[in-house]
Amino acid sequence: GITVTRVVTAADLEAATRAAFAATDVLVMAAAVADFRPSNSVDEKIKKSGRDGLALELESTTDVLSGLAAERRPGQTLIGFAAEHGGDPAAHGRVKLERKRVDAVVVNDISDVAIGFESEQNEVTIVTAADARPVPRGPKSAVAAAIVDVVEERRSRTGAQA
Repeated sequence: GITVTRVVTAADLEAATRAAFAATDVLVMAAAVADFRPSNSVDEKIKKSGRDGLALELESTTDVLSGLAAERRPGQTLIGFAAEHGGDPAAHGRVKLERKRVDAVVVNDISDVAIGFESEQNEVTIVTAADARPVPRGPKSAVAAAIVDVVEERRSRTGAQA
């Protein structure tokens, strides 16, 4: 019952999620989408000769999760992720939870190089409106199980099918 769709760009991600969203009961947005992209792109190499530097103008990418949250139907459960660098994970998560209008935010502290992207281990805090749950360092499968537990709890409280 799980569909995985691989994408390359933020625009691809937005198109793929919009296409599937109406029929989705649970959306877990674990993608690390860049907040900005170059305003202009070129198809050829930008040569160094004759230049002392290069200025890039960036523009914001679409906040895919916030856009979907604004269109959600009753019974849908939305989970987002936040890659943060130090500080209070619960506070970071609360800000994203409110701004994105989702059911939970999984906060990864990317300042610890021993966990996360290049490791089989992770340690996160799952923030909901009711609480912030630290998930201790362990295998990523344990983190995934903790996220599924939050989804099941949320859906059982609302009477939605898990």
